[in-house]
Amino acid sequence: MVLGALKSALSAKLRDGELRVIDAFGFNEPKSKQVRLALNTLEAAKTALLVEAGENKNLALGSRNLQGVKLVGTKDVTAYDLLAHKHVLLTKAAAEKLSAALAAKEQAE
Repeated sequence: MVLGALKSALSAKLRDGELRVIDAFGFNEPKSKQVRLALNTLEAAKTALLVEAGENKNLALGSRNLQGVKLVGTKDVTAYDLLAHKHVLLTKAAAEKLSAALAAKEQAE
């Protein structure tokens, strides 16, 4: 049930053009201003769910004070978070990891 909801939410975001895969979140400093500028450039100014495969300290510190922005790891992505945010930004590594995890769960069921 949870797997189906997650796949459905991801498909809806992709269909609506609200899901983007980017190379990486590369910030030199943990500054909220840099994260906000990057989100504005990516046209994700309202609410955004950022999905990162590994630990990114600068992104975590820079995004934690931004209203409407949430950072999660690939294992913590939920259908609720996907639907609660207007835009979803995944790193390439996070997209691959999430895809592999979904495929493995599907085979297990």
